[in-house]
Amino acid sequence: MPDDTATLLRFPSRNQDRLRLALRELVAALDAQSKAVADFRGELRNLAGAMQGLEGSVKTYQGQLGGTLGALREAGENARKLERTAEGWLTATRT
Repeated sequence: MPDDTATLLRFPSRNQDRLRLALRELVAALDAQSKAVADFRGELRNLAGAMQGLEGSVKTYQGQLGGTLGALREAGENARKLERTAEGWLTATRT
């Protein structure tokens, strides 16, 4: 069975106590913000490193695509040469 009792918090009664409590909460919030900003900067550094790695991979891939393009062009030229040779043989055997 759930506990339905409430916990009462004592609210500071003097202005100095309220100010001190507010300042503590402000310092805690600033510390949390500072940590969040430091974590964010760390993640940005990680992202920058990942992007540099990606850039290197893309450049490698581009180089490989260029090599493949050259090989395909050469294969196409060789296929056309073979086709012309075969046509020449067929023409020579028909006459």
